[in-house]
Amino acid sequence: MKGPKIVVIGAGSASFGLTNLGAILRTKELYGGTLCLCDLNEKGLEQITQLAERINREWGSNMRIMASTNRKDLLADADFVIISVAIDREICWKKDFAISQKYGLIHYAENGGPGGFFHLARNIALLMPVLKDIESMAPQAIVLNFTNPMTRICTAALKYTKVNMVGICHQIDFGYMMAGRILGRTLGLNINHNYVFRWDHNPDEKKIAAAAHERLDILAAGINHFTWFLSIKDKQTGEELLPLFKKLFLAQDRFEPYTRSIIEVFGECPTSGDAHFLEYMPYTSNMARGSWKKMNIQMYPLDERKIERDVLWEKIGRMAQGNEEIDFLKTAYSERAECIMAAVVSGANSYDYAVNLPNTAGYIKNMSRDAVVEVPAVMGLHGVRGIAVGEIPRIAASFCNKQKDVVDIAVEAAVKGDRNLALQALALDPMVDDLDVAKNILQDSLKAFQEYLPQFFGDSLL
Repeated sequence: MKGPKIVVIGAGSASFGLTNLGAILRTKELYGGTLCLCDLNEKGLEQITQLAERINREWGSNMRIMASTNRKDLLADADFVIISVAIDREICWKKDFAISQKYGLIHYAENGGPGGFFHLARNIALLMPVLKDIESMAPQAIVLNFTNPMTRICTAALKYTKVNMVGICHQIDFGYMMAGRILGRTLGLNINHNYVFRWDHNPDEKKIAAAAHERLDILAAGINHFTWFLSIKDKQTGEELLPLFKKLFLAQDRFEPYTRSIIEVFGECPTSGDAHFLEYMPYTSNMARGSWKKMNIQMYPLDERKIERDVLWEKIGRMAQGNEEIDFLKTAYSERAECIMAAVVSGANSYDYAVNLPNTAGYIKNMSRDAVVEVPAVMGLHGVRGIAVGEIPRIAASFCNKQKDVVDIAVEAAVKGDRNLALQALALDPMVDDLDVAKNILQDSLKAFQEYLPQFFGDSLL
């Protein structure tokens, strides 16, 4: 039986090479298909392609491997398109940080705040032509998006294209990690009970998350990087553990202190951890108040990540040349794209605990039908369909609905290159508390990122 045609946009990246590539080529439901790798980074694409060919050969995946720097060589009649791109991430994020700090704001610059807006604007400038090509060359394809800011990219696809986009994010695993960490002693989990989150890929994090997955069933919903615990069930007993989880969380003060404060004040708990959900809230961004330091918020280690990626590229090069083993990829951590594709291809219905989809069918009852939401889903021959969770708690819905308004204006501004709307998006963002600050950040950022933002300088994305 002929396998699916899978096109990967952004394949020439270290992160894609070792998180998705092995997962696709180890998935038997995808055997016999065509794997098309595309990236503007010619050297990286060449190495990833060599690695793919080696894995394909040694594992007997029987897939046809194609590669090109021109997506139009690959997209025609694709069944799936995976998008995983970022524009000079570390360089741009450093500038985002610096510009905001110049005007008294501190924030993590990926999904919300001023940095989240310009991260969107930069990435959508690259992606909108890609989405238009998918629309014309592979209109039937399921587009699996990993590119952040997830909610905003998926909203842009929903409002300005006809592509069928599903957003995938692993941040729900942090919710499992928190549940395992807080409930671990009570449940007798064999984990490091003293784990404190750091941006250093501490192996304890994945071990705790894996142990929690084994024992717990978590239901969460909201928007990407801002979902909320709705239920934590013990798989062994069926007991609802969410009330106990909140009680035990409040009884400690070292682990995720910002999350703890949200539970204390609002009685609800976000799943994504301090360093992510803060982007959607107004409580830590003002540097003068010192809340960031008080909450011990961990900044993303940009320099360390660059070094790690360079080391990873060296490893990929050795693997591609046959000088390092590859079998660890058979069980390596997966971003789940292959699970979704396998379910759709085989028709074997399966469950995913967090995907990003339009709320058209009312998966979250007290959020707008034209919002992009993150909810559990089932996958099969019908594609990917969300699971209705009913109403989320009033506090959670309030925060998420406020973000929906910011997202809509930010997306329209970023796609159309509208400076007035861009200013409004910044001024409406909860992390910005001064109109002059919004004006100054917009002016400085447009100047700093002009090469990445053609839409604001006369080149339409539509």
